Amino acid sequence: MSDDLFSQLFNLFNNDDGDVNWQLAEQINNHINKDIEEDRLLSNSDLNYQEIFRVIELSQESSTKNEYTPLEVSIMDSKKYGNWFLNSIKHFDFSELKMFEGLPAGIGGAQSSLIGMQLGNIAGFLSKNTWGLSHYGIVLPRNSALAINKNNFDLRISQFSIDEKEATIALMLLEYITLTLGEHTAPFDYLIKQMKKSNEELLANIKDIEPNFDPSNFSNPQDLMNNIPELNNFDIDSMLDVIFAPLSFYRSVIKHSAKKLIDFIEPSVIDLVMDLGLVANQGPGSDFELKISKYDERSDSFISFLEDSKNELGLNEIISDMNLIPSVHELEDPISWAARTSLPPI
Repeated sequence: MSDDLFSQLFNLFNNDDGDVNWQLAEQINNHINKDIEEDRLLSNSDLNYQEIFRVIELSQESSTKNEYTPLEVSIMDSKKYGNWFLNSIKHFDFSELKMFEGLPAGIGGAQSSLIGMQLGNIAGFLSKNTWGLSHYGIVLPRNSALAINKNNFDLRISQFSIDEKEATIALMLLEYITLTLGEHTAPFDYLIKQMKKSNEELLANIKDIEPNFDPSNFSNPQDLMNNIPELNNFDIDSMLDVIFAPLSFYRSVIKHSAKKLIDFIEPSVIDLVMDLGLVANQGPGSDFELKISKYDERSDSFISFLEDSKNELGLNEIISDMNLIPSVHELEDPISWAARTSLPPI
């Protein structure tokens, strides 16, 4: 029996028919969520989700809708939410996302499985630790269903001493906006570009370090990091800023767009439910929240600069072009962004 299971795992890992081993990604997400019990998803409160979704849908002006605007709401447990996330990102081109370049051929031949493993881990992490896509500013998925990660969604709402329905509307609105913005691939492409830059910088720092193991024999990619203690001398955080800053910017875009869509929700309520400083999470996601939130004020100020200066570029134009997305430095200095894009403030 065990031999058969190992054979299945081996075959699953070596299924390299495409850029991503999606089957492996799904199995990893399911494994991460294996101890999560299904919640009572069909409670009376679920009727409110459907009603609220219709209110948001009717508030969306037809001119701002696109083919990726969600058409329905679906209440999910964490495992289903993780798989929903995986299904929502399959349209992206992962062919440029190379992992462990320069290592033995056996590793290079498993690119799709390595990427599948990472995406499965991301899906599991998001499903266990976030209320939805807007939590970390993920502007990339496309799905006709707006998924409610119910346990975390309800937990988020229970944190506030405000009207429960108002908080629910605000969070669903933010998720609705995030999926609608999924028509833009530039945010994803920009993050991949920044990740590649960070990887190149990391590799440049460690290229002369002699590892404490034989790379042809290791079976777990984590061994690579565990056996290079000199990495502790590098400022990894500064290299990851190029990822955290744009995520913060995307969150601000989501918040700003949500405030523009529905005027019967106080803007302060949207700010409140999106405040990462008020997340009751001391788990693995808290460090990410802290790193992203330190850019929130600058991201909000950047959008205020666009409006105050009457810049010709709107937010949709900016996130539709990878070259227009502001860098870490430009979030702090919007005028430098205006100068680079040849559209100085009026």
